Order: sequence, then structure tokens, then C-alpha cells
Amino acid sequence: MTFEQYISHPAKTDGGEPTLLIGEGGQFDDEGHLQTVADRMMEACRGQILADGTPAESVAETIGLTHDFAKLTSWAQKHLRGDPFQHSDEYRYHAFPSALVTLYCLLECRGEIGDHAAEVATLVVAGHHDTQSPPEPSKLAENYGRTTGKVREKYERVGEQFNDIGDEVPERADRIIRAATGGEGSWEDFLEWHDDRTEPIGGTHDHLMYFARIADGNAVDGYYGDVVRLWTALKLADQTAASGLEDDDIGGTLPDKEALDQHVDDLDDGEGVLADLNDLRDQARKDATENVEGLVESDDVGLITLPTGFGKTYAGLSAGLRAADINDSRLVYVLPYTSILDQTASEIQAVFGVSPYSKTFTLHHHLSNTYTGLGDHYTDTDIGRSPGALHAESWLSGLTLTTTVQLFESLAAPTARQATRVPSLRESVVVIDEPQAIPEDWWQIVPALVELLVGTYDATVILMTATQPGLVKYGSDELTTRALTDDTDQYTDFLADHPRVTYRLHDTVRTDRGDEYATLDYPTAGGRMSEAAGDGRDVLAVCNTRASAEELYQYVTPVGGVEENEPVELGRLLHDYVAETGELPSPIEFRRLALDAVAEREADTVYAFLSGDVRPDDRQLLIDALYDDKAGDEDDPGPLLDGGESVVLVSTSVVEAGVDVSFDIVFRDYAPIPNIVQSGGRCNRSFGGETGEVVVWRLAEPDDGSAIPSLVIHGGDGGDALPLLRETGHVLRRHAEDGTIDESTMVSDIVSEFYESLFDGELEPGDERLADAVASASMSELEGEHMIDEIEDYEDVVACLADEERADLLGGDLDAGDIGKHPGAQVNTDPDGWTDEVTVGNSRYLLVDTRNASYHPVFGVR
Repeated sequence: MTFEQYISHPAKTDGGEPTLLIGEGGQFDDEGHLQTVADRMMEACRGQILADGTPAESVAETIGLTHDFAKLTSWAQKHLRGDPFQHSDEYRYHAFPSALVTLYCLLECRGEIGDHAAEVATLVVAGHHDTQSPPEPSKLAENYGRTTGKVREKYERVGEQFNDIGDEVPERADRIIRAATGGEGSWEDFLEWHDDRTEPIGGTHDHLMYFARIADGNAVDGYYGDVVRLWTALKLADQTAASGLEDDDIGGTLPDKEALDQHVDDLDDGEGVLADLNDLRDQARKDATENVEGLVESDDVGLITLPTGFGKTYAGLSAGLRAADINDSRLVYVLPYTSILDQTASEIQAVFGVSPYSKTFTLHHHLSNTYTGLGDHYTDTDIGRSPGALHAESWLSGLTLTTTVQLFESLAAPTARQATRVPSLRESVVVIDEPQAIPEDWWQIVPALVELLVGTYDATVILMTATQPGLVKYGSDELTTRALTDDTDQYTDFLADHPRVTYRLHDTVRTDRGDEYATLDYPTAGGRMSEAAGDGRDVLAVCNTRASAEELYQYVTPVGGVEENEPVELGRLLHDYVAETGELPSPIEFRRLALDAVAEREADTVYAFLSGDVRPDDRQLLIDALYDDKAGDEDDPGPLLDGGESVVLVSTSVVEAGVDVSFDIVFRDYAPIPNIVQSGGRCNRSFGGETGEVVVWRLAEPDDGSAIPSLVIHGGDGGDALPLLRETGHVLRRHAEDGTIDESTMVSDIVSEFYESLFDGELEPGDERLADAVASASMSELEGEHMIDEIEDYEDVVACLADEERADLLGGDLDAGDIGKHPGAQVNTDPDGWTDEVTVGNSRYLLVDTRNASYHPVFGVR
């Protein structure tokens, strides 16, 4: 059966026009899907070289022109039109027969293309509809390289597909092959080549032997990178073309760096020690911005190493934007926790005046509403997401703010949805903030993935933290690092001259008892915190687990007998306010609410709690009420942490890195040194008053816990694959003869010694299996691997608190847009119960009514 037009995708709307496979009348033009995909693949691979020295662009062009070749069959065309046909579904499948055309074009007709490039291209086209990970040779060998009856049937069916094309549209097939080979090949020659290689059809013919050998050979250096590079480029080009995205909409614009410079210039210079601190912050930003110019010209990885509170975020943004401007590319800014992302996103919007739904800025994490507003001329497509979501999730905007998980899981055997963002990393600038938070199991694979970024994608990578983990220094033989901040000693010297924090080891940590762990019970710990909170002091406790944090909070919060004596708990005040008004208060309204409660109850302390079970909107509101000095006018109440009342905050590690709060005293449950230093960064952040104190203790097992919290999260003091706590104890005790350590020593000597003890000794940090999987291009080994395993056991929970959320989400039919309107209500956790359950696309959401027992006003989702 011959069709007037041969299409690649059906119309996107009723009455709309389908996408043509090669153009009007079967002629190649810019309207044809194959040509569009080829052009976009070439752009994605521009200037890149495959592992065997072959220019990636020429291979990408052939892949783009041939990947949907077998959609020329009558069965594929009927399927695309929704028409029935008599044969089984397998007859409409086009990936493998198209891959044979790719192999012919590159292996037989392009003399400049080597065997490696032809093999990788064939693998990519054969697996271009894979969804869970890029294709790997062993699966292709299993499906097409075995002498089984099932494999023989596949080759017989492929032969029938080619016969159908030859009977109905040989001229279109010939045009595609001639375009893909520069005129060196033809449809007639391809058929002769294919027939020769499939004789005898039931024996070990050449095609079968070729695909069998693919799995037997050892992967050459760079094989993994080439498969990922070409497969992800095809995914991006194919999906953007199928969605109807125009060339002008594939890309973004950088935020104006001058807006950041102006913002910094407008900040208060401060007085005394703060003036000196601001001078250092400004110097760090200028040094990093100037030195990044040399980094762009090199293959080095840049380092910005600054103590907490020394302007690291602005230094990284300034240097990143400058490098992106030099590269004429984009900036991807990466953080470890969604709680920090939301705070940083608010800062970016305020400084640059940009929307997270623009082509300038995208906020992307698993709880965010991620899309780019591209106008109403685009409609939903058949690729599983709208063009606006495709643009944003592909990191095509000028600045993308995302998580460590999103970045590295997208490089380690990406799914089809993750794949479209990988080509956007070409020549991009990737700033990785707080790399010390990368889970230990990934300490070996991350250096390999950074090598991929720098070597394969020519990206400029910057690692930025107060506690550089040395992942590149110790984990890569290919890369070297260079500091972007000059004279880094000046920052630790400043801390020595102006003591901000003293670290004190509690008796439960100070003495090495081997496998017998001294622990502190919760009543005693709560009493110690209450005592520390006297005289208006603000106190923070950082716990290792949610159960531990909840139990400590209960012991530090007094029990009220009557309403007038009830403690002032921010969580309960917020919950009661929304129950009465139906909406969240502003930070200023929330402060007034808290201060009114303090006055009514004649209280001297305000209590707060933070964890991953608390809704993101509520977490941010709590933090803003405590510390945001930009909210409100001069006559409005200031941050609660600046007031005369004590603030006691109990939190999990969500407060540990990148969250702008400052307390007089911090209690940190025992953890590796980088975590302790990050918690210390929440103490006396602005060098105000007396030197702050960070007490490191070891909390006991909570009543509903299964082990000592530090062991649950960080492993034991000995016997682990990587005993982080053991090395922490050794290093701390060496420097704390009197039980105390000054901050300048902690952030320099102790951090360095900690990582040296891990990497330079007999220990082998990280999971070697993951790094080996990259080296061997074993996609199946990487498929399903996650940086944070426990997230896989968590559910996507939407906790409906405000009236608008309840009206939109409880008791009605939902779609992705309804869920996406309320990202600040979404929590990843393992709930005790829920009100309703809905499935949207491939995602399952549990809806929780915050006004029933499944939600606690202070602790969040139960």
C-alpha cells in the first residue's frame, strides 16, 4: 500500500498536520523529520571527536537521517495513522531495521568512518526507543546475535519489512540512503549487501556474527562516553523535533552578570569586622571571576574553597556566568538538597529579576514545577511531556538550578527522560556546590563522570565548598585542579584573628572506646539545650535522623498545662493560622503571630522544627521568619533570630548546608568532619558578639529507632567499607587535647587530614562496581542506580494545607498540571496513611489532608 505522504509522527491536535518523514513529495527539505533530527544532532555534537578519532558530527548526521528509516513500511504508516493492519505489532517496529541501514551507510559507504564509530551508531539507532538506559552491546547480541528460532524469525521479519519498502517506496528509501552516504550508497546496493549478510537465514550469517561479536569484545576507552553522547543527542533531537519546537526556541539567554555586580555593590558595607569580612567576600568573588578565564582555556577542574559565610554562592555565580559568557553557552548550578535549591532560587530571582519559567532561568528538582513558558502556539505532544516541560527538563535555559542527583544520575546510564539534558552540557559551565555531600558509594564513579563532562563534553567544571573532598585530586588520573581564589590562607587567617566558633567535643565523642559507643540520652540532651537557651541565646541542634530529631524536640520543648502556658511552637502557630484563614502567612505576618504568642503567654523562647517531612513551603517560611532580613519594611518586625527571645531549632541535616540561619550555640550529633563543619556554618555566621560554640555529641537510639542515629546514617566506627566516623574520631582527638578546636584549624588542617586519611591509606572509598560499569559500558549494571537509595522507598506525597491546595487536589480528577501548581506541598517520605491516591502519567501521588491524623503540625507528614 502506497501513501501520498510518509509521516514520522501523527498530528499533535485534531485537524493538525502530521510531521513528514522526509518532506513534501518525498523530497528532502527542512520540514522533514529526518533532516531536522540530523541537523539538531550535528549541532549537539559540534566539534566533538569520538574515541577512535572520528568526528562526531558526521556520525550524528547519518544517525539522524536513518534512525526512522523503517517507518517507510506500510505497517508503520498504518500504525501512525491509527489504522488497523493484519500482521503482528512487530511488523511496525522500526528501530532494528533502521539500525541495519545505519550500519550499511557507515561501514560500507563512508570510508572515513571506522569500525568503532559504526558499531556505536548502530547500537544507538537499534536502542533509540529504549527508556530505562542507553543500549548496551550484550542486549543487542542477545536479540540479534544468537542462533535461536526466535532470532531467525526476527531476521525473516526484517526481510519482509525491506521487501515492503522495496515494493511500495523504493525511491524514498533511495533518497534517504543517498543523503546519509553523500551519494556513495543506494537502496539497491543496500538490499544486495543485506541479502548477502543474511545468508543462510537460518544459519550463522554475517549479521548474526557481527552482533554476537559486539558483546564479546572489551569496550575501548571512551566507548561508554560515545554511546551516551550519541544516544542522548538523538533523544534530544528526536523529541524536540517531534514536539514541534522551533530552532529559535531551543536555547536560552544568560542572566545579566552586571545585575549581580550591582546587587553586591548595593549591599551594606558593614562596620568593623563585618566590613573586613565583606572586603574578603568581594575579593573572593573578583578573584574567582578573573581566574575562571584561564580555567575555560584549560582542561582543569576549578576549585572555590571558602569558609561558610564568605560569599561562596555569589563567587560561584559570578565565575560561572563569566565562563558561560566566554563559552557562549549555559550555566548549570548544582546543589545537594532541594531545601537549599528553593532558597537559592529565590535569591536568583531577586538578584536577576528572572522567572523560573523563562528561557533565562529554570529550577529543576523532583518536586519542582519545571517548565518554560514558550507561548500558546505549542500543544502537548506524544512524547510524554509538553514542549515547555521538555525545554526546561532538557536544561536549555541560560541558567539551570538543579540537584547533584539530577546531574550525576543523568550521566550514569540516563533514562530517556534524563537523556535530553545531557547534550546541553556541551561546552557548558557546571558549578557543583557542596560536593562533600555526594554519597560515599559514588566517590569512585563521580570522578569518572567529571572526566566525561570535561573530556567528552568540553564542559568547564567548578567544585565549590568549605570542605573540598578531593574527589578529583584523589579519584582521577586524567584531571588536575586549579584554585580560583587567590591566597586561600587569608580566609583561615581571618578566622584565626577573629574567632567566630569554637568546636567542643562532648564526653560521648572525646574518648575512644572502640566498639562500645558512649551515648547521650534525650532527656539529658534536651535539658542541656534548654540551659544553653537562657539569657536570650539562640540554639540549634542538628540530628542525623528524623526519629532522633523528633524525640529531641519533645524533650527540649516544655509541656504546658493550660493554653496560657503552652510553648510557642512555630509549626503549631502556622498550622492553626492556616486552619483559620485558609492561606499561608507572609514571613512578616508569621513573625507578628509568633511575637503576639510570646507576649500573650509571657514566654521567653520560640521553638521550631525542620525535617524532610515538613512541606517545602512551610520550611522556607520558617527559615524566612527566623533569618530573612530583607523581608518587610523598616517598621515591620525583624527576623526572630535578631529579637530578644531565644529561638530553639531542632533539625535534621536539611539545615546543614547552604541555609542562611545563624545561632549562638549549635549541637551536632556525631557525624563525619565535613558535616560537623557545615553545621558549624550555622553558628555566629555574622561574627556577632561572643565566640559561638559547636558541641559535638553522640545521641542515643531513639525510642522508635533501630540503632544509634550516627551509625544509621554514617556507618560504624570500624569495619565498614569506608569507616567515616572512625577517621573522624582519630583526626578530631589528635587536635582536641583539651576537648576544643578553633575554627581556622577545623576548616583547614582537620578537613585536609580527614580526606588524606581516607584516600591515601589502604581504604578505597566508593563503590568500585559503579566505576567499572562506566569503564565497561555496562548500562544494565548502572540502570536503576541511585545516589540516595532510600528515596526509592519513599512515596511522592502531596500534603494539602491551604484552602487552594485542598480545593485543587482533594476530591477531584487530577492531571500533571494540578499537581505541578503546588510544588511547595510535595514531600518525599514513607507516610503512615493518606487521604487519597492518584496516578498521573507514570507517577503515583499520595494525597494527605493536613487536618487529619496523617499530618503533625510540627513534624509534618507522619
